[in-house]
Amino acid sequence: MDTNAIDKGTMDAPARPPTDSSTPAARPAVSALRRRVISALVMVPPVVAVVAVGWPWFDLLVAAAAVMMAWEWSTVCCGRHGRMGALLMLVVAVAPLAVVPLGGWAVLVPLVGVLPALYREEAHRRRPLWIAAGSLYIGVPAMALSWIRVEAGWEAVLWLLVVVWATDVFAYVFGRTIGGPHLWPRVSPNKTWAGLIGGVACAALLGTLAGIALGAQGLAPVAGLALFLGLVSQAGDLFESAFKRRFRVKDSGDLIPGHGGLLDRADGLAAAAPLLALVILMTDGGITTW
Repeated sequence: MDTNAIDKGTMDAPARPPTDSSTPAARPAVSALRRRVISALVMVPPVVAVVAVGWPWFDLLVAAAAVMMAWEWSTVCCGRHGRMGALLMLVVAVAPLAVVPLGGWAVLVPLVGVLPALYREEAHRRRPLWIAAGSLYIGVPAMALSWIRVEAGWEAVLWLLVVVWATDVFAYVFGRTIGGPHLWPRVSPNKTWAGLIGGVACAALLGTLAGIALGAQGLAPVAGLALFLGLVSQAGDLFESAFKRRFRVKDSGDLIPGHGGLLDRADGLAAAAPLLALVILMTDGGITTW
């Protein structure tokens, strides 16, 4: 496997000294950044709208995203042999939502849907434990997001998205612009300490500004939590990079131009959502009461 392959793009440092944007070496990076920007402009407004509307559209979006991520996870682990299990997960997850108002607990259904995938992969002797682990990796954050939306309101979900997106975007920008020492070359050789520090700092800043806009009562707790969730988000990024490197895969899919698969884009959110849910549970509050 090419150790210089770019796993995802966040905290990426150039593999060679910067070149002029007109050179062939620089053009792919510019093109990738352009695709990322266009994809973000297309995807972000509908997601924000669904977060604001809530049930059932938000839960349908979470369930659909969970199933797509399960599809990608099983494909990375088991190649095409894993796709039948993911297809069964799609049927099991979506069908009940059409007739039963399960609300925030609708995302429990993809966890049930993982059982056919687990059985199939065990029958083929193809990494059943990885499939089972994927059900938790995907299912727990999905449940956390729906629970946050019900218990803490759309403001908390939107604030979390701002923090995770800010970390991801500015880690990419700082990593590309500054470069410098690599964060964990063995797992992701293009991620840098500059990207990590820049991304987390911007997450804290934008998380604080978003907290002010959404009516947060105490800015210090909001800033501290944004900083912490920014770090957690990047830990999730590294975990997903290690997962892909374990199976010698560059991207989890090609669903999003310039980004790869949905699993590539949602790894930070998957890590941060359960911890935010835990904080809300422990403090009995949300972004508007902290």
